[in-house]
Amino acid sequence: MKILNKQDSFNQIKKLGLNRVPEIIASKNDLAKVEEFLNKNPAPVYVIRDVEHAMGKTYFVTTKQDCLEKAKTYASLFSLAVSIKSYPNRVLTGDIYVSGDNVELTYSLQPDGTHRDLDQSIYASLDEDRLWNIPGFSDLIKYITDKNLFDIIVEFAVYKNPVGTNKEKVLITELRTDY
Repeated sequence: MKILNKQDSFNQIKKLGLNRVPEIIASKNDLAKVEEFLNKNPAPVYVIRDVEHAMGKTYFVTTKQDCLEKAKTYASLFSLAVSIKSYPNRVLTGDIYVSGDNVELTYSLQPDGTHRDLDQSIYASLDEDRLWNIPGFSDLIKYITDKNLFDIIVEFAVYKNPVGTNKEKVLITELRTDY
């Protein structure tokens, strides 16, 4: 699997049927589509992100009006999603790369953290207790194993309760290989 940008990631997540937040890709010319999404997916917080550039403009918005205004600032495509902040009881947020028995995990245990402020990292073998002592890790590694998400960077959020489109404890927010 080769993923070149956030739009490829969005498409792969949908194709693989992974648990995700409700999300659309739109342009500033698609404000009716944006408004329809907001009406269909009421949430306390949304995230708007550039889909063509890594570390591009990102906004967290809480009102329909603010969302529509921020959408107009993008020159090309953006994604609009229910934010992981909208779901309660998050225990782990981060990105993980599993290859064989080796795990690279960058994470945060802050319940209101985002992928832009991960504060801990660990490189370990799957048989090391320090991985299994991280809250939510056992749910995460089971999900990665069940979905065969090896040799790819997986951005995720783990919750105490099932959330997202598939009502599971693990949400996948992005997949990365080549960007």
